[in-house]
Amino acid sequence: MSDLLTYLFGAASFMPHGYCLLWRPDLVALHAVSDGLIALAYISIPITILIFLKRRPDIQGHTRRIGYLFVAFIVACALTHLTALATLWWPAYGAQGLIKLVTAVISIATATVVWRLLPKLLTIPSLQDLERANNMLAMENRELNTVVDESQGELNRINERFEKALTGSNITVYSQDRDLRYTWIHNPRFGFDSHDLVGRNDTQVLPEDVAGELIPLKQRVLETGEAASTYVAFDDPETGTVFLDLVVHATRDADGRIDGLLCTAIDMTEKNLYEIRLASMASQLAEANNRFEKALDGSLITVFEQDRNLKYVHVANPPENLSVEDFVGKTDAELFSEEDQLKLIPAKKQLLETGESTVLEVDVDVGGKLKSYNVRLDPARDSEGRITGIIGTGVDMTYKRENERQMHLVMRELTHRSKNLLAVIQAMARQTAARSDNTDDFVESFSARLQAMAASHDLLVSQSWYGADLKELVRAHLAQSIDPGSPQIEIQGESRSITADDAQNLGLALHELTTNAAKYGALSVLDGKLSVSWDEKDGKIRLVWKETGGPEVVPPKRNGFGRMLLERLVGPALNGDVHIDFDPGGVRCEIEFSPKKAGGSVEGVA
Repeated sequence: MSDLLTYLFGAASFMPHGYCLLWRPDLVALHAVSDGLIALAYISIPITILIFLKRRPDIQGHTRRIGYLFVAFIVACALTHLTALATLWWPAYGAQGLIKLVTAVISIATATVVWRLLPKLLTIPSLQDLERANNMLAMENRELNTVVDESQGELNRINERFEKALTGSNITVYSQDRDLRYTWIHNPRFGFDSHDLVGRNDTQVLPEDVAGELIPLKQRVLETGEAASTYVAFDDPETGTVFLDLVVHATRDADGRIDGLLCTAIDMTEKNLYEIRLASMASQLAEANNRFEKALDGSLITVFEQDRNLKYVHVANPPENLSVEDFVGKTDAELFSEEDQLKLIPAKKQLLETGESTVLEVDVDVGGKLKSYNVRLDPARDSEGRITGIIGTGVDMTYKRENERQMHLVMRELTHRSKNLLAVIQAMARQTAARSDNTDDFVESFSARLQAMAASHDLLVSQSWYGADLKELVRAHLAQSIDPGSPQIEIQGESRSITADDAQNLGLALHELTTNAAKYGALSVLDGKLSVSWDEKDGKIRLVWKETGGPEVVPPKRNGFGRMLLERLVGPALNGDVHIDFDPGGVRCEIEFSPKKAGGSVEGVA
C-alpha cells in the first residue's frame, strides 16, 4: 500500500515541478494560475452541460449519452490541469500520469464518437440556412395565423348561426363529462339557464324516474362509444306532459379516448299533439268516408274520379255486377264503345279546359246492359287551384226511365180500361133501367152492381193491378151478402192468380150469383147451403157454383139482366162458357174459361 502511495504521490527522490522552474515566482505563478483557470473553466463547462441536459428531458438516446461523454472528457481534462497545478509543489507524477491516461482514454473515445458523428454534423444547417429557414417558418406561421384567424372567424360565424338557429327552437344541445356533469348547454328550456345546469348532474336536474331511465343509457354510451336514442316523457308543472326525443353521442379527446357525451334533446310535444289531432282527423275522415260509402252502398249513385288523362283513380259504389277493379286504372276509351265515348269524352275534355261544371243525360252500355244515367261533372283541383282531373256523380236513372215508360203504358191501359169500364157501366145502367119497375129498384140494383165492381177493383188495387187471387175474389164478393166464414158457405179450391181482366169479369158473375142466392136462393134461408169450388185441368179453370137447401127453384119465364150478363157478357169476356142450370133443388152454375197469361195486359207492360 505504501508503495502505491509512493508511486502515485512521489518518492523522496523526485522533486516537485517547481524546482524545474527554479522556483521563480513569475513562472510558478504563471503555471499555477493558468492551470487553475483552465481547470475552473473545464469544471464549469460540464456543469453547464449537465444543467442543460436536466432542463431538456426531451433530449434522449445517443444525443444524451454523447452529452455525458463530453462531460466526462472535460472533467478529465480539468483533473489533468489540477494535477499539473499540484505537481508544482508535490511530486505526484504517478497520479498525474494515471489521470492523463484516463483522460487519454476518454479523449480517444470522444474523438472516435466525434469522427463518427462528423457526417451528421456536416448536415447541420449553417446559420444562414437557419436564418432563411426561420424566415420561411415565420412567413408560414403568419400565413397559418391568417388561416387560423379566418377559420376561427368562420367557426365563430357558424357557431353564431348555429346558436341563432337553435335559439327559441324546440332543440336543446348540451355536453356532459364522464361523471354526467353538465359542462355546456345551449338553448336550455323549462325555466333553466346555463348557469343553473353547468356543474350539476342528471339526478340533480331531472325527475327521479326520468333520471333512472336516462343514466343507464348514457353510461352504456360511455362504455361502448355507440350512439343511442330514447323517447322520454315527464310532467312539467307549467306545460304539462313533455315528450323529448333524446340522441346521445360519445365525445373523445385528442388520443381518441371517450371523455364525455354530446346530447341533443328535441321537444316532440307539439308533434305528438299534432299527430294525435291528425289521427283523430284521419279517424273522423275514415268514419265519414265509411258513412259515405255505406250511404252509397246499394243506392243508384256512383261517384268517381278521373285524372287529366281520363284514367279512373277512384270509384265508389260501382254499377251493379261491376267492381272497383273494373274501372280503376282504365280510361273511358277502354270501358265504353265508340258511340258511348262520343257522349262522354268531349264533355269531360271541355271541363278540363274551362273548369265549368256540366250535367249530362246519357244512355250507355255498362257491363253489357243499356243504362240511363244523369251524370254531373265537376273539376278536381289541387291546393293551388289547378285542375287535376274530374269528379263525377252518376245517378242510375234506368229504373226511373223504365217506370216512366211503364207509367205511360199503364196510363194508356188505364184509359183503355176506363173506357171499357164506362161502356160496361153504361150498358149495365141501360139494362138495369130497362128491367126495373121504378127508380128505387134501379138505384138499388145499379148501386149493388157498382159496389161489386168496386170490390173487384179494391182487390186489384191491393195487388197493384197485376191480378187477383181467385179464392180472395170469391170471398170478397160473397162478403157483399154474407160472412164467407159462415157455416152456410163452403169454398174449395187452390189459390190461383188470375189476370185483372178475368178478375173484373168473373167478379161481375159472382156478384150476380151472390145477389140472386141472397134474394131467392140458398142464402135467403138459414138452412141453405152454398158450395163454390174450382179446379184446373188441361189449361182451363172450371168454377162450379152450387146451391142446396134453399127454396124450390122455378126456372124464370124470361131472361133477366143477371142471366144475360153471365152468358152474353162474362162468358165471351173470359173467352169461355157459362152454363146455368135452374134445378129445383138449387141453382147450379158452371163457368169454364182459359185463363189469360199471368198478369194480363197490364202485367205484360210492367
